[in-house]
Amino acid sequence: MKTLVIIGAGFSGAVTAAQFLRRSPSDVRVVLINRSGTMARGLAYGTNSPLHLLNVPAGNMSADVDDPEHFLRFCQARDPACTASSFIPRKIYGEYLTSVLDDAEKHCAKGVTLERIVAEVRSLQPRQSGAVVELASGQSIIADQVVLAFGNFSPLDPPGFCSSMGVDRYQSDPWAGVSRKSADLNHPVLLVGSGLTALDVSLGLLQSGHQGPIYMVSRRGLRPLPHRSKRTVEEVPADFAGRLLRSTPSVRAYVQLLRGAIKASEHSGLDWRDWVAALRPVTAQLWGRLPLAERRRFLRHLQPYWDVHRHRVAPVAYQRFEEALASGQIRFLAGRIKNVTAGLDHLRVGIQTRDEQRLEELEVEQVINCTGPTTNLYRVNDPLIQQLCADGLIQVDSLGLGLCVDGQLAVKNTSGACSSWLHYVGPMLKADYWEATAVPELRQYSKNLAVKLVNDIGK
Repeated sequence: MKTLVIIGAGFSGAVTAAQFLRRSPSDVRVVLINRSGTMARGLAYGTNSPLHLLNVPAGNMSADVDDPEHFLRFCQARDPACTASSFIPRKIYGEYLTSVLDDAEKHCAKGVTLERIVAEVRSLQPRQSGAVVELASGQSIIADQVVLAFGNFSPLDPPGFCSSMGVDRYQSDPWAGVSRKSADLNHPVLLVGSGLTALDVSLGLLQSGHQGPIYMVSRRGLRPLPHRSKRTVEEVPADFAGRLLRSTPSVRAYVQLLRGAIKASEHSGLDWRDWVAALRPVTAQLWGRLPLAERRRFLRHLQPYWDVHRHRVAPVAYQRFEEALASGQIRFLAGRIKNVTAGLDHLRVGIQTRDEQRLEELEVEQVINCTGPTTNLYRVNDPLIQQLCADGLIQVDSLGLGLCVDGQLAVKNTSGACSSWLHYVGPMLKADYWEATAVPELRQYSKNLAVKLVNDIGK
């Protein structure tokens, strides 16, 4: 019996497993390993807050790339009022992914088994064919094929902060599940970062009844932007993507074409959201065309602006966020943290503002790190990642965006050779494809990888 081991059971791991189970030849053992007990959820869909909504409408969130309305039907079976434009709570999407995996297991071929294991993988030791997967418990699993499907890792600590400060003062990981006491609800909180993570955390604070001020600080002070409630009927010209792909492969050329198109369509009913959406099918190609120096230029100067325009939030969630902004409870600061001083029951944080270049001091009870996940695997504190790096089994992208793979998602080692037994699917594909963090892209990568693994394991 052949064995496929998938390490990580968030979206990418669960959907890859489901796609494989649907196609698998007989007599194959699939082992899905997750370090937490909740399978098919991950950080993104493990929340219970009704304010944490999907950032993509239901009509584009199917886990099955061949059945675009699969998730929509799931939602409509529970709420007939749901439409393709509805933004659904992430908790429901977690339930959906669980049902996708369960259904694939139920209908798989004879002799195919799915084994769910809650454990931490400590190392992968290559053998003549495949590898030995070693768990922290001491158990070993002999695998013919291994898929790394880990998602996002905890953010790095901003300058001046460290976990030794204690979670009552400083929460290094916003998703660590630390709850605040009701007695603290009137005290000020500082969120380092002002993107989607900060918005989620602020909404969580508001839901818990937090009454005190919530400060958000980032270098540019950019804030999340919302989706429209209704999409325009106008269509972006069909040749726009082609013009981009024929242009000079530089950040300047891309931006000039995009800005020119947006300006030219000001009175046509299209807005910037339509043009950004039109980039999505070709984003990986546009990224692939850029020389290394141009990629560095993009990351240094444009990434924050790309992130707020590309990764938008549900209108309902943004409305609650806007209400807190209008009331003054949430306040944005653009600047850098220059110093941090710990008092008996507070932290004093000095922020050098971006525009006025003055030092503004905030006295807050708690600071929460919302700077976003770590993508540089050399800086990830995880036993498996450290072993893979130390043994040269993976090649870390030179820009710190993830790990390197070939066109079939086979992992490259430090010499650039592609593994015959180790693959990766998940947000670390950003290194090669940039657009690899959302469901519409990841479901396609997951299916493609599953089909390849079926062929490899069936030989």
